[in-house]
Amino acid sequence: MEVAVIARIVLRVVHAVAAVIWLGGGLYYMLAVRPLRRGSGPQALEVAQRAQEGFRRWSMAATALLVGSGVALMFDRLSDGRGTGGYVALLAVKVVAGGLALWLAWSVRPRRAGRARRARWAFGSGWVILVLGTVAYVLGVLLSVLYPPDSGAGFR
Repeated sequence: MEVAVIARIVLRVVHAVAAVIWLGGGLYYMLAVRPLRRGSGPQALEVAQRAQEGFRRWSMAATALLVGSGVALMFDRLSDGRGTGGYVALLAVKVVAGGLALWLAWSVRPRRAGRARRARWAFGSGWVILVLGTVAYVLGVLLSVLYPPDSGAGFR
């Protein structure tokens, strides 16, 4: 197998796994950690803060891998000449949804222990961030199904 083909496969796997980690962490936060933060007593709050801090490193790494691999895959895919108007439109919606989710998540991340930034709009809700990330993920799957890559072509 050609090195470029292996690199393309690795990039796709990294992109998908990073998205799952990012979305899974968001779901875990919304369903488990956030309710615990509102739980009874300081012990519940301390456990929630430690869980959130422990996952933060994973989230930061997943975000970096997601953006880096996504940019590489986007340019690779658009350079093959098979990017139809429909593909570009779906890709644009995916990029906007994912970018907005990442920006909103960044804008409400903790700064220091016990303090959190406030989102500028009501869109800072964790559920909105999670829905936008899910839309981006589902559109990525849809793009892969509707416009399957030529895995034997290598990078252009």
